[in-house]
Amino acid sequence: MKRSFLLLLILALLLLASALAPMFKSDPGHVLINFGEWTIETSVLVLAAALLILWFSVQIAVWLWRMPVETARRMREQRAFKQLEKGLLALTEGDWGAAEKALEKSASVQGRTTAQYLAAAQAADSQDAHDRREYYLEQADSGGSKKRFLVELTRARMLLANGSRAAALPILLELYKRRRKHPQVLELLSRCYRELGDWDELQAMLPALCKAGVLDDDQAQNLQQEVAINKIRSVTDAEELLPVWKQLSRAMRWQAAVVEAFAVEAARLKQVDLAEPVISASLKNEWNPILVLRYGDPAAVDRSKRLKQSEKWLKQHPDDASLHLALGRLCAAESLWGKAREHMVKSLELEPSSLGYDAFGQLLEHQGELEPAMACFRNALRMNQGQPPEPLPVDTARLSAP
Repeated sequence: MKRSFLLLLILALLLLASALAPMFKSDPGHVLINFGEWTIETSVLVLAAALLILWFSVQIAVWLWRMPVETARRMREQRAFKQLEKGLLALTEGDWGAAEKALEKSASVQGRTTAQYLAAAQAADSQDAHDRREYYLEQADSGGSKKRFLVELTRARMLLANGSRAAALPILLELYKRRRKHPQVLELLSRCYRELGDWDELQAMLPALCKAGVLDDDQAQNLQQEVAINKIRSVTDAEELLPVWKQLSRAMRWQAAVVEAFAVEAARLKQVDLAEPVISASLKNEWNPILVLRYGDPAAVDRSKRLKQSEKWLKQHPDDASLHLALGRLCAAESLWGKAREHMVKSLELEPSSLGYDAFGQLLEHQGELEPAMACFRNALRMNQGQPPEPLPVDTARLSAP
C-alpha cells in the first residue's frame, strides 16, 4: 500500500514538473534566503529539486534505520507462522502434546493470538489438562465482545464434550441472551438440555431451532417425538402418567413410538390396563406389529376383552406373526392351552423371534415337555445374539400335548 502511494506521488510530481517546465524555461524565478551571515540565492526549480532530494534522502535514512527492526519482526512472524502450521497439522493428526507446544509458540506474535490460543486450548483439553485449557482461554480473551463471545462459546463446547453439562449451562444461557439466533449456541444449548434431561426447556426451544435452520422438518419431528417419549419415561407415579399423556400434542399421541413408551411405562407402574384404549386407538389408526405385542400383554387384567379384540383383528390380518403371538400369550394366560399352542406355532412359522421362542418355551415347560422347551429357550438366546434358530424336534409343532 505504501509503495503504491509512493509511486503515484512520484508520477504526479513528474507530471507536474512536465506541465510547469515551459513556464520555468521562460522565467525560472528567483529565491533569496538570508540566514545570519549566510545568503542562499537560487531559482525556484532548483529549490524544489533540492527539497525533493532532501525528502527522498530522509525517507531512505528512515528505511535504513528501521530495516533491522522490520527484518527481525518478519523473521518472528515467519517462525510463528511455521509453528502455527506445525501446530494445526499436529492437531489434525491428534498429536495433542506437539500441537499445544507449537501453538503456544505461534501465539507469541502480537495481534495474532486469539485463534492460536483457542487451538492450544483444544489441544490441552484433548489431553484432559483442564487447568492449561482455562489458561489458554483466558489468554485468548484479549478484549472485544466478538472475541469474548468466541472464547465463551469454545469453553462451553469443551465443557459439554467433557460431560460438564451443569458448568456449561449458565455459559450457554448467557450466550443465548446475547445471540438468540446463533446456530451454534442453539445447537449446544439444546444438546445440553437433552443430556440434562430438561425436556420442557428443550421443547420450548424447538421453534427457535427450526427458525434458525438448526433442524429441518424431519429432525424437528424426531426431536419432538424424543421429548414426548422421555417425558413419559420420566414419570415416577402412576397418577402422573395419564396427565402427562394428555399434555402431549394430538400428533404425538398418534405416534407409534410414543404410544409404545406409554404402554411400557404403564406396565412398569403396574397399570397395564391404562394403556389398552391408547393402543387400541393407535392400531385402528395405523397397524403396528410392535403395538400388537404390547396389546397382547398377559399381565393385563382385561385379558378377555383384549382376546376378543385380537380375534377380530385376526380376520383382517390373518398372517401377522405379532398378532398370532399376542393371541398365543393371551390364550396361555387364560389357560386356553390348545389355542395358545396353535397361535404360537403359527407365529414362529410366519416369523421366528426370540420373544416367540421364549413364550412357546414357557408354554411347553408348563405342559411338561422339558426337552423341546429347552430347545425353544436356546433358540431365543441364539436370536438375541444374532444367530439363526435351530430346528425344533419334529413333534414339537403338534397342536396338543400327548
